[in-house]
Amino acid sequence: MVDELVMFTYRIGAAIPVVLVENSGRCNKNENDEKILPNGTAWIPNLIETITNVISNGSKAIVVDKKLIEGPNPNNRGKILIPFILAFQYFFVVKRIQRAIKDDIAKEDKPLWELRDRGLANREF
Repeated sequence: MVDELVMFTYRIGAAIPVVLVENSGRCNKNENDEKILPNGTAWIPNLIETITNVISNGSKAIVVDKKLIEGPNPNNRGKILIPFILAFQYFFVVKRIQRAIKDDIAKEDKPLWELRDRGLANREF
């Protein structure tokens, strides 16, 4: 899949130099023991030459906007809504949970020993 994509990019004459090589021990080598491409070109010196040309402005460098890579600042998105969300959670979620817990405690049947310790048992043992 990747090989096909790279070869397609190469065939359409992409502005970005593309290199596809195999770097294993089975690769063909020239008389200087350098690994070569199918057309006979030693690929490491050719790659270094291409990199040098791009660096020294022999061809246009690839310009990438930093904002395109990093994307929008996630800290700015929705930042103004945080106080409203916290207020909503406190008044409509936390308060309801607290009220439900208090109601549950109030409805709970107390054991006799607890009533006795509080002095509310009316001597019913």
